Amino acid sequence: MTDRNERPFVHPRRLAAIALAIVGVFVVLGVRMWDLQVVNGSYYQQLAEQNRVMRVPVLAARGAVYDRTGRLLARNDPGFGVNVVPIDVPRSRQDELASRLAVLVERGSDEILKAVADQRARNPYEPVKVSARPIARETALLLVERAELYPGVQVTAEAMRTYVDGPLYSPILGYVGPINEDELAERKDGAYLLQDTIGKTGLEWQYERYLRGTLGWREIERDASLRELRTLALVPPKPGNDLVLTIDDRLQKLMNEELEKGVKEDKFTQAVGVAMDPQNGEILAMVSIPAYDNNAFVRGVSTAQMRAWNSDDRRPLVNKAIGDIYPPGSTFKMITGLTALSTGVANRNTVVNVNSNVLVVDGWRFYDWRVHGALNFVDGFAHSSDIYFYTLGGGNPYTGQRGAGPEALAKYGRMLGFGAPTGIDLPGEASGIMPDPLWKLATFDEPWTLGNTYHVAIGQGFVAVTPLQLLNAYASIANGGTVYKPHLLKEVRSGDGATVHTEQASVARKLDVKQEDLRLIRESMRRVVTVGHAYMPNAKLPIAGKTGTAEFGESGGLDSAGRHKLGFHNWFVSFVPKADNTDPTAEIAMVIFTFDSSRSVCDSCFNPAVALTQKILESYAGAKQPAAGGP
Repeated sequence: MTDRNERPFVHPRRLAAIALAIVGVFVVLGVRMWDLQVVNGSYYQQLAEQNRVMRVPVLAARGAVYDRTGRLLARNDPGFGVNVVPIDVPRSRQDELASRLAVLVERGSDEILKAVADQRARNPYEPVKVSARPIARETALLLVERAELYPGVQVTAEAMRTYVDGPLYSPILGYVGPINEDELAERKDGAYLLQDTIGKTGLEWQYERYLRGTLGWREIERDASLRELRTLALVPPKPGNDLVLTIDDRLQKLMNEELEKGVKEDKFTQAVGVAMDPQNGEILAMVSIPAYDNNAFVRGVSTAQMRAWNSDDRRPLVNKAIGDIYPPGSTFKMITGLTALSTGVANRNTVVNVNSNVLVVDGWRFYDWRVHGALNFVDGFAHSSDIYFYTLGGGNPYTGQRGAGPEALAKYGRMLGFGAPTGIDLPGEASGIMPDPLWKLATFDEPWTLGNTYHVAIGQGFVAVTPLQLLNAYASIANGGTVYKPHLLKEVRSGDGATVHTEQASVARKLDVKQEDLRLIRESMRRVVTVGHAYMPNAKLPIAGKTGTAEFGESGGLDSAGRHKLGFHNWFVSFVPKADNTDPTAEIAMVIFTFDSSRSVCDSCFNPAVALTQKILESYAGAKQPAAGGP
């Protein structure tokens, strides 16, 4: 009889299989634990440590900028930046995060996604900056308080560059902005990060090496939700050095005020003013009107504003003191005169009879602005006779007088700095044009003519200069024959005030001319002011200078600002010796260049550059100078 409670016995093979499976599982777990803890233990420990402990860069404050008297021109104000650490952003939430941030930082979500993706591929543990401009304090608080909505987002305190006088100094200082991929690649050995700010133009770009500080680091501990718990270690950043410029803020503002007033009164549409110390090449003032507000690029320039600047025919984004070239007009007669003296074509007593206001050569008519009669060198220069300088430059077929010729004009023009950058410590300097027969043949495949020589001799035709080139040439006459490399940097100081670097005067070359010829040019320039074309009644300073009027562009119509375009530009280049003599003692030289400000050259035609120069120099330096003597 069979027992109904009896159970069938489990086969031993099944027990063995189960036991083997259990052993296998434990073996696999053991091997995996061996791999995790022994074979790759240090690697996974590092990963865990990177989640718990993180190294965060601390950006250094950028150096400030001062004028020569210590007045602050560029400083750093507190602001907030937004960074994203890619490793802390789940891939499933990238799109959501980019959309949320796009509204707050005013950038496209596609731009943010690309920045995060690129940084994830480069180094996912290093933050990438996604804010193009500083964010408001309220926005920063929102990001911190609602961190669960913004995984991987860091809000950092950062310095916001502020330019004290905006447009007044924008042509000189330029501006800073977030570093881009190309700039980062160029500076791969310079310890730059994608959240860095870098100089884009002007002195901010030129002296990036001084202004930029050294990065610091914070090692922080985080909890499981990636919130910062505490700072474990700190390597503080080293602030950048401060720049002290050669600029005198008082002269800069005085010059800017007078030039802006002339534009408002519709005397001219645009203007440039540059002043320098001819004894060492230091730039004392540099004004380009109109300019732009460089603060807009730091805070975020709008598309509409950028479009307006780019479409403005006055080119406010260009520093016209160095970046554009113009015909020098009669200011070039200094070069023609010095060339004639140096080649033996002329001397003090060389007389040209200007008995007509037109010189006809081979059927071509070359005009003077009036009938002057017999002129010697000093009077020809003082009254700016075109026919006198046609004769000195190209000769006169009626009198048989020999001219210096185009090759000599080009030789001395280049010696004085025309046709090449001055080397000033600013980016974007133009070279200008100093033509000669070979240049014309190479450029236009045409032979040089006597008419070309005549035009060059009075600063028209192909010759073109920047205002700074012209001023630097005249400064070399004022100082006795030394061409300096102009510069804006005076010295570099560390944060504690110690001098790190002092910029020395740099001699580009010495003029290969006689001192008596330079004295005669300086005497002639003084006569321009006392009896000639830039007569200044009751002048309080012994100003010497040369006027110039050049035809340029169309006469008539309005520019982008609604100002009248008259088709002529006016120059006045000047210097002030310490006393009313021809000694090379001047400590200030100045060029004023006004656009669309005169229709022609004549006795009564208004050259605003002359009156502006007198007013600026007398206001700035009158107390330092003795009263001027008579003619």
